Amino acid sequence: MKKSAIVLALTSVFATNVMAEGLSGGVELDAKFVNGQTEYTTSNGSGIKAFVGYEGFGASAKRKANFENEYNFNYKHDFTNFWLKGEYEFVDKKSRQASNDQNKFGVTVGGNVADLFDTSLRLRKDTDLNSGNGTERSDIYRFDLAAGKQVTDRMYFRAKVVGQKENNDKTIAITDDRNKDTIYNVELRATFTDIQNMVPYVEVGNEGKFGTSTRNTYGKVGVIFPF
Repeated sequence: MKKSAIVLALTSVFATNVMAEGLSGGVELDAKFVNGQTEYTTSNGSGIKAFVGYEGFGASAKRKANFENEYNFNYKHDFTNFWLKGEYEFVDKKSRQASNDQNKFGVTVGGNVADLFDTSLRLRKDTDLNSGNGTERSDIYRFDLAAGKQVTDRMYFRAKVVGQKENNDKTIAITDDRNKDTIYNVELRATFTDIQNMVPYVEVGNEGKFGTSTRNTYGKVGVIFPF
């Protein structure tokens, strides 16, 4: 199904006058390019996502270009000087051979520093499930440290560092260096906030790979249609 058809179908679901007060939702489309080429590998983030939120509760479903499905459920609570968010995500990889489904549990704390910039720290554990295909199960600890600021009336800028530690080195190819079980990624994103009915963004980053010293530079473009 073409993405345009999916957008129209989801728009008819969310864009309705009977939505309860406080209920929000939308659709997000994105495309990722690694080293200048469209990425259709196991690490690909390209796809289409529908999301909905109500009074701190949120849920989303994403279909990725590599045929994985991601289902996320979360709750965010605002305190006086900070906010706290818990999340659970299930990654369905049954459409791909020799791949385990995943459970992801995370908690994020964030806030604003002296009215200068926003900041947040997320801790997450990503664990492969035993899908019965005989492959090793990945077990990753991950952190995301981000800082962002509304730099102009039309653009919000965010920088993020992501660290990941693979606890099961048997998931790293035997031909690679299994001592290289920790990687760090860098992400920079500009979100354009003053366009009616859509929120486009551009992201660039640099990613590591377990078991090697190889790093990839990527670009991502996306647009959010809020309802």
